[in-house]
Amino acid sequence: MLHYKRARRVSVVWAVLLAVFFAMNFSLGFSASPRRRYHIVKSGESLDSIAKQYQGVSVADIIKENNLKKPDHIVPRQRLIIPWKGVQHTVREGEYLELIARAYAKTVGINWRSMMTEIKQSNGLYNPNKLRANQKLFIPRTEKTLQIKIPKKEPQGVWHTIKQDGENIFRIALNYGEDYGIKWQEMQNKIMQHSRNKAVDPRNLQLGQKIFVPEAKKVLEIEIPSQPLVKKEISNSVGSTTAVKIMGEFREEKPILSWPAEGEIVGYYGQGGNEGIDIAVTAGDIVTAPADGVVEWAGEYASLGPSIIIKHEEEGFFSSFSFTNYFTNLSLVYKANKGDKVDKGEPIAEIAASEAANSIRLHFEVHRKENVQDSVNPLDYLP
Repeated sequence: MLHYKRARRVSVVWAVLLAVFFAMNFSLGFSASPRRRYHIVKSGESLDSIAKQYQGVSVADIIKENNLKKPDHIVPRQRLIIPWKGVQHTVREGEYLELIARAYAKTVGINWRSMMTEIKQSNGLYNPNKLRANQKLFIPRTEKTLQIKIPKKEPQGVWHTIKQDGENIFRIALNYGEDYGIKWQEMQNKIMQHSRNKAVDPRNLQLGQKIFVPEAKKVLEIEIPSQPLVKKEISNSVGSTTAVKIMGEFREEKPILSWPAEGEIVGYYGQGGNEGIDIAVTAGDIVTAPADGVVEWAGEYASLGPSIIIKHEEEGFFSSFSFTNYFTNLSLVYKANKGDKVDKGEPIAEIAASEAANSIRLHFEVHRKENVQDSVNPLDYLP
């Protein structure tokens, strides 16, 4: 009898553990719970004025989400959770993010790109091109789940013809990647790994040569910068090395900087005079040092707002991070101070919150030590 009870207890324990296991797997792999967003209270704001800044959010929603006992006593710099309003959508075979965003955007009367951005942010999608069947997505703003019509699957892509000197695989991937909404590294891999480009040598492209660009919808004119870049923009599709021009000669060198944050590139070097790149980030994201160095500045910097500058003595670089003109009311938690030594990959700041939670950008610049006024393209030194 004793053995029977013990065996029964063991069976019950295993049943509970299995239930928890499957619940965790369901939650981790297919959760449609939206990612939290925050609002930092400014002087003079009330719950009513805050609620009006967010689509479909009421004062009662904010009170409930934050368990506010005294809703009339909010104070400046208080952090409030702003709930999302929306529905759950189950991804079907053949559906992709742009298709889903376009369908739901029509129902609420907004641009599909804005809807796609909100879906990515509310679901924490770092790689939106890898949706899988039965994955659960949270769709903000809308009140009804749609049955989306899946178009017939046809081979997508265009043939790009090399028309000018200076067109290389990096420039092609950069332009088409930006148009499609993915990083140039990912677009370069798509191009070089496609079966139609097996005979393409990225280091020896010729005028008139044709390259197939998968998933592209139109042929683009490649922009060639008028000023030469420090690094020759040729990348081997197999390895991660790049050719660097030094005193008229070429040598192979691995990337020497690491990515300071995870996120989509939303602004490229050279666009409209941009002296760096802009990375889309959200509240709670961590910013890390791109290389070993010493913090030269951490705090409000003139018109740049919250900024961090690091001197990388060994690599011969300065790197800077700022958030100017892209959003307001940022709350940045500094994890490194002026004079601190930091290691590559070490956290230097955390983005706490922003009033415009859908438009936070990390502006990342790299400058040569010899002339700190002249910036270089960070993508030339990143993996």
